[in-house]
Amino acid sequence: MISKIKVFFTKKKIIWTTIIVLVLLLGFWIFGGGDSNGNIQTDTAKIQDIKKTVLTTGQVVSLVDLSLSFQGGGVVRQVNVKEGSVVLAGQTLAVLDQGIALASLKTAQGAFAQAEANYNKILSAATDQDVAVSQASVDVAETALLNAKQNLLNQLTTAYNNANTVIISNTNNLFSNPQSSFPQFEISGTVQTNQQMVIDANNQHVIIDLLLSRWPIEISTASETNLDLVTDNSISYLTTISEHLTDIIALLSIHTQVSSSGSQTTVTAYQSAVVTGKTTVDSLSTAIITYKQAIKTAEASLNQAKATLSLKKAPARQEDLDIAKAQLLSAQGQLDSAQVALSNTVLRAPASGTITKVDIKLGEQAQAMKEVMKLQNIGQLHAEALVSEADIASVEVGQVIDNTFDALGPFEHFQSKVLVVNPASTVVSGVVNYKVIGSLDNIPNIKPGMTANMTILVAEKDAVLTVPSSAIVNKESKRFVKVVDNPELKTFHEVEVTTGLEADSGLTEILSGLTEGQEVITYMK
Repeated sequence: MISKIKVFFTKKKIIWTTIIVLVLLLGFWIFGGGDSNGNIQTDTAKIQDIKKTVLTTGQVVSLVDLSLSFQGGGVVRQVNVKEGSVVLAGQTLAVLDQGIALASLKTAQGAFAQAEANYNKILSAATDQDVAVSQASVDVAETALLNAKQNLLNQLTTAYNNANTVIISNTNNLFSNPQSSFPQFEISGTVQTNQQMVIDANNQHVIIDLLLSRWPIEISTASETNLDLVTDNSISYLTTISEHLTDIIALLSIHTQVSSSGSQTTVTAYQSAVVTGKTTVDSLSTAIITYKQAIKTAEASLNQAKATLSLKKAPARQEDLDIAKAQLLSAQGQLDSAQVALSNTVLRAPASGTITKVDIKLGEQAQAMKEVMKLQNIGQLHAEALVSEADIASVEVGQVIDNTFDALGPFEHFQSKVLVVNPASTVVSGVVNYKVIGSLDNIPNIKPGMTANMTILVAEKDAVLTVPSSAIVNKESKRFVKVVDNPELKTFHEVEVTTGLEADSGLTEILSGLTEGQEVITYMK
């Protein structure tokens, strides 16, 4: 029984030993061994020169690359250059029509001169002659006011006389007892169909007779204090008379019928006379209003003349000086604006260079802010390109650039340097880029707009130990290389290394951990 147990365990041991050996052989075949089928690839650590470059494609750009346009629109009167013309800074290139601008400038110059003279006049004391002139203006204004008041009084008298004549001559013959307390509207040979209007006309005629008695007394006693009241009453009286005449016209034209003994011709004559009288009365009201307004105008003129005289006699006040100074400054601003407007009709070269585009013709209408010319300095060129954010950190001013140009072919190389690394980003199709500017000094046959293929040398080292970058393995923030132990069996072990420059051509600098000639694994299937 015991022997059987020993045999059993002996067989088990042989089986497990066999399994372990097979596993080890399989692992060696996969990880440590090699065959002729290329399951692994190796290379050796070498001492060599390395460099790192950044490749980008840009464009040749002129240092002076300006789109020129007019500040305002207008008709083109002069075009002084053509494409290819070499110009100096400040040179006149084209001119728009200046008629309106010149007129505005003259107006502004006149306004400024007037404001300046007014300021200086206020600043200096008024002369005796100025005071005398202002006093004379006051005297004239006072006389004009007195005349206006007298003219109004004369017109009031005229209005009364003419209105009284109209009532006596044109209406009293239509009433029996016209100037009594009981006048009666009646015309021989006619019949009135509206008795209420007759009664109203009778009553109104009594009122007219009373106001014609009171009116001349008011006019004769008019003075400075009550002239406005007398004037307003006169206008009111004329309005009352006009309304009375309107009612009589209605009676004659609508409510008067001619009887067998009457005459239509007589009625028509009465009606015509009353209409004429009403026209006269209405014109009297208009005349009084005109004379009344003349008094107000004369009063305003007198007040202005007195104010001017007071100003002449008084010393200059600070507030007057401030106002005059403000007016002068405003006029100066308008003058400056007019000068700018005139200047904007002239297109001048902002810098020296060559005109490479002319898009304007004599006599055509130029639009404001629309490009009409292009100015470039084709003797001062540089290359501009965009570098991605992944590479921009390694690009610095002063680094060497190897340039080729599509227009010149891939075999002509030109050296230059990085001039500018723009700190502001430019997003293109969602990708963040940064503009890099490179010099292009003394390179023949290149022109603005050409494509420049730029290879920027950002780092280089001579005689350093390197391995292919594919040999580097990253583990837990450390870097390792698989070093071959047996070239025949391709066994290996991992060595921690310190790396330096990650260069072009897939090479990485090894600072520590390897020596020259060691074989390393670069690929394992």
